Amino acid sequence: MITFLHFIFGFCVGFVGVIPPGLLNLTAAKISVKQSRRAAVVFALGAAIVVIAQVYVGVFFSKLLNDNPDILITLEKFAITVFIALSIFFFIKARLDNSPDIQPVDKSDVKLFSQGIILSALNIFPIPFYIGFSSFLAGRGLFTFEYPMAHLFILGASLGTFMMLFAYIKYVKKFGFDSHTFARKINYILSALTMVIALFTLIRIYEVF
Repeated sequence: MITFLHFIFGFCVGFVGVIPPGLLNLTAAKISVKQSRRAAVVFALGAAIVVIAQVYVGVFFSKLLNDNPDILITLEKFAITVFIALSIFFFIKARLDNSPDIQPVDKSDVKLFSQGIILSALNIFPIPFYIGFSSFLAGRGLFTFEYPMAHLFILGASLGTFMMLFAYIKYVKKFGFDSHTFARKINYILSALTMVIALFTLIRIYEVF
């Protein structure tokens, strides 16, 4: 039973972690509106696969990161540059996109899958999130770092992330959004979001020092 609970815990933390509107779920929703649900699912699969590596780092290297905070700070400094660049990119794209009708973009599955991998890899915030969650459970005797329990936790987190992304993909049009307006304005949201993430990361680094 405790073995199965590791999968459930992982699924729940992966699912809940992407409920708030973020870069991945908003991008998945945008692809669903502009292209197709199938295209967005391919993107989500790429994003979910990266979660496996992120949870692995969070679970198996939590002690290393806690003992050497400079490693995490270096990653966050790199993320600041990337997110500022993304913010500028999305803002310029939003300003240039003034057409009333949005034509679907013909992208191959490989490009969509790669886009999901890249954006998910740039989002390093899940790593400290999984570190904290696994440490919390381990402190209460509900989590072990041994095989296969930890691996089930990792797989559960990846599946939970994918399922929440799929929920965004499936229900974005049922939430009352006008598809054309949503697809045009989402770039402004993504621009603001990535800039907020960059500023938040900068504040975190400043507080550490």
